[in-house]
Amino acid sequence: MTLRVRGLTIDHGAIRAISNATFNVPRGSITAIIGANGAGKSTLLRTISGLKRATSGSILWDELFALEKLQTEQIVRQGIIHVPEGRSVVTELTVHENLLLGGVWRLHSHKSDVALAIEEVYQLFPRLNERKKQRADTLSGGERQMLAIGRGLIARPELLLLDEPSLGLAPLVVEQIFQTLSDLQEKTGMTILLVEQNAMSALRIASQGIVLDQGRVVIADNAKAIMSDSALRHAYLGY
Repeated sequence: MTLRVRGLTIDHGAIRAISNATFNVPRGSITAIIGANGAGKSTLLRTISGLKRATSGSILWDELFALEKLQTEQIVRQGIIHVPEGRSVVTELTVHENLLLGGVWRLHSHKSDVALAIEEVYQLFPRLNERKKQRADTLSGGERQMLAIGRGLIARPELLLLDEPSLGLAPLVVEQIFQTLSDLQEKTGMTILLVEQNAMSALRIASQGIVLDQGRVVIADNAKAIMSDSALRHAYLGY
């Protein structure tokens, strides 16, 4: 399944956050959306997942589903899961309870698969297995991010939308999380759309990079080509 974004424009009141964005996210790829703070990256993910409405344009999933016309719950049922920035977990619940929450809409018909998916998350993030009975508010920042990603995986997404998973984390934790994402994609063939301000870390695991600048797609190219183009990096990524 391919995600096709065509002429997408998104407004915040009088402010144009995204202007006429067009790009593809190929099936089975890791695509990194990168750019400076305020470029519109998070707004783009929120619109794909139905949390914000587009002003114009289309978001086509699997050639059949016009996501811009669907509610968030309908989008989730098409296999699209959004993990927002900020390590959003329910702090009053334990690690295990948070993971169960990720499969709540599947429990009535896929209870055994939800249990299997939770075990797979524990294998993916052994730290969570060690802390499964702890409340989420006792976890470190990196552990909370692992839990947020793990909870998203319980629904067995075909497209995982990740917003700034490295935000505020130590470099070693960032490296671990990005390596886990790379391993996950290679093992499952899941499509991952990754929004990141940490451009180099994102591009290292991505097959494709999309550079946003002031709400416009200025580059959509092979990730390695973007990494090796020093003029492009200086112009749009600031390094």
